[in-house]
Amino acid sequence: MYNEMQIINFEKHLIKKGYSNLVIAQYLRKVKGFLKYDDISSQRVDHKDLKKIISSYLANIPLTTHKSTIQAALHAYYYFLSGYQFHRRLNLSDFEVDSSIESEINRFRSYLIEVARLSDNTIISQCGTVRLFLYSSFPEKNFLPEKITIDHIRTYLTDTLHHISNASKKTLIGRIRSYVKFLEFKDGLNFEEILKLPLTSPVWKRASVSKYLTNSEIDDLLSSYDLSNPTGIRDYAIARCLKDLGLRCSEVARLTLDDFKWLKGTLTIRQTKTHSERSLPLHAVTGKAIERYLLHSRPATQERILFVRFKKELGQPMGTSQVRSTVRRAAIRAGLENFTGTHMLRHTAAKEMINNGVDLKMMADILGHESIETTSIYTKINFTELQDVAGIWPEVRI
Repeated sequence: MYNEMQIINFEKHLIKKGYSNLVIAQYLRKVKGFLKYDDISSQRVDHKDLKKIISSYLANIPLTTHKSTIQAALHAYYYFLSGYQFHRRLNLSDFEVDSSIESEINRFRSYLIEVARLSDNTIISQCGTVRLFLYSSFPEKNFLPEKITIDHIRTYLTDTLHHISNASKKTLIGRIRSYVKFLEFKDGLNFEEILKLPLTSPVWKRASVSKYLTNSEIDDLLSSYDLSNPTGIRDYAIARCLKDLGLRCSEVARLTLDDFKWLKGTLTIRQTKTHSERSLPLHAVTGKAIERYLLHSRPATQERILFVRFKKELGQPMGTSQVRSTVRRAAIRAGLENFTGTHMLRHTAAKEMINNGVDLKMMADILGHESIETTSIYTKINFTELQDVAGIWPEVRI
């Protein structure tokens, strides 16, 4: 049984830190559940051992919409007991403003807008990551682009980012790579040594095989939607757009009623990651799912965005996070323990194209890739699957 006085003191700690009553109630429930885990409250552990126990506990929690809350609660509880942050995250408030770095970020932002033509959200992410990297690497305010070395990258990767997952680490370092390539393009600098780092290379030969859903997992996911109620009808149509058309989550959130040409059976994707439009044939099953949503589910609203909210802010557009959450909830209902996010549906669509003999150029056009190299990653074959197709090699007889 957990220590009641410890819980009371933890609650006081949260109140002092300014947490809302709702968050405090959630955190207390999650921590009580944790303390019952292997009767941990009866053990005497130092903060290092406690950190390991919390990490193990979180690793064993199945996919759930509450997992992020559980993690936040236990991190707060760890800080309450130990006085240490679970992860010391670097942030800009740790540094004094450096005008040379800020000027460099503005220069990089202009390049991303005018040359790379990336989406607004991607530009924000790219600039935020690079800004933090530069402040971390040049704390003495002696930044110059030509001073960046491979040691800066290694230190940032192994020290500053040691606490994050490999997938997140690869994303962040990939953004830094894009900045380094910008310096080569814009300033003629040579960073060949940095760009050869294998961990962050984006070329498809070194990239991992994209994760996708099997046929049975897709069936389980799609059958988890309750088509007898408006929410289920809407969320099912969202899933079909992701899976059948291979759209990005942000693209689904931005679909409008004006993007559909019903007589021609086409759909135009306008607000894309690369700022270029593309027209797609509308699958019959996808069209029927959207038609059902429009006729029997979508509330009366003046909004032209296709997918709108049902509860708070009725009739207002759903954001990317709301669209993503509908699929995550369905994955939980379907029991998909290895589900990693909505991009798995996009990868599944790509895999089906490969299996159906669609060539890379057409795949790139459908998926909205500017470079076929990006599309090429989907052609990588899982060795186990290939072995199943080929069969076991006959025993060599001498």
